[in-house]
Amino acid sequence: MAQRRILSYLIAACAAGLAAAAQADGLPIDFHGYARSGIGSAVNGGGSMTCFALAGAGSKYRLGNECETYAELAFGGTAYEKKETGTKFRIESMLAVSAKQFQDWESDANDAAEFAFRQMYVTAEGVGLGDTKVWAGKRYYDRHDVHMIDYYFWDNSGPGAGIENIDVGIGKLAYAWRQNTVETSDTSVQNLDRKIGVSGHDFRLSGIKVNEGGELTLSVDFRFANKADQDNGTATDGQAFNIMHTQADVFGGFNQAAFQFQRGDIADSYGYPNVTADKNDKTYRFVEQMVWQPKNSNWSGQLVALWEKKDKVQAGAGQTWISLGARPVYAFTEHLAGALEVGYDQVKPEDGDTRYLAKATAAFLIQPQPGYWSRPQLRLFATYAKWNDAAQAAAGNSVNNPLSFNGPFGDRLDGLTVGAQAEAWW
Repeated sequence: MAQRRILSYLIAACAAGLAAAAQADGLPIDFHGYARSGIGSAVNGGGSMTCFALAGAGSKYRLGNECETYAELAFGGTAYEKKETGTKFRIESMLAVSAKQFQDWESDANDAAEFAFRQMYVTAEGVGLGDTKVWAGKRYYDRHDVHMIDYYFWDNSGPGAGIENIDVGIGKLAYAWRQNTVETSDTSVQNLDRKIGVSGHDFRLSGIKVNEGGELTLSVDFRFANKADQDNGTATDGQAFNIMHTQADVFGGFNQAAFQFQRGDIADSYGYPNVTADKNDKTYRFVEQMVWQPKNSNWSGQLVALWEKKDKVQAGAGQTWISLGARPVYAFTEHLAGALEVGYDQVKPEDGDTRYLAKATAAFLIQPQPGYWSRPQLRLFATYAKWNDAAQAAAGNSVNNPLSFNGPFGDRLDGLTVGAQAEAWW
């Protein structure tokens, strides 16, 4: 514990030191990031802020339903640039922190806060390879998400290297070599607490013009676990296939539809392979989202429809998850607005009763200007959620889970919270 705490402080100190040194040398430094924090209370259950999430669902509807302080602090800068040739080398870094939002002083000494080194990589462009960009290090790699549920349905981030923006006529090709190292304690073999490496090869073809304002992105991703671990049956490979269509300028926003197929060790997750998964484990997923923000209109918002089916070789481990939701926002004035987020999650286990969670949040917003993406944003909110017996049973016995019988709402199948939150990106 002490070693981890010291390491966290050293990382933070080094990041601040590097930024200060760069500024002292006159190098241009970019500071950007993301943050959210707030306060809340369970009205008819008592106690502090609690958040509603359905067991088996890959995400939750986030407006008025986030119980932590979270921040990503990123420093980046151009280390070398030659404008005559377009040559540029950039360094990017990011430190993230998540705190339980319990009190003033929160650190990892008592597991109240966690630090993570999310990004540290270098990019090079204009180096005699046309318009391509070469990179190496640890980075967020071309992630795609649904903001209102904070769900990164396509996220192959982590340590790696690659080349992108290769013009192949019909679109732009990108290749990334990714690697994950997984620590496991498999009692079925003698070598316990060993590390299993998983190498990945991600190929993407994007910017394919298929209709006016519409573009297609195609990808294949192959993962290979350590050969020795495959041979003794303690690790497996994986594959993923993606097709995504993005339509620009839809009511001032965009529409995006994606179909995904994942298999083997990445059947559940790109960035965190399950090396002990069966090679025939499969996940099928369809994601539809739209953001609207018509010009000269007070209305904006987002909607999502999601279907995901997990087929597991292990008996009874499969499930189907359905999620439907919308967040319309109306601007009363330049700085004042209101939002209503409604969301429904349903999980049908392969063997078991269907569980559901319905959630609605009304929020009063204070923001710089009208628009769905306007930030920083201050919010006053009230969140109401309702669930069924199956959802309560799947919640376990945790006193911190609002769906649990032992949670703040007891044997009730509904709950109400109120609070205030700030969210910002810059």
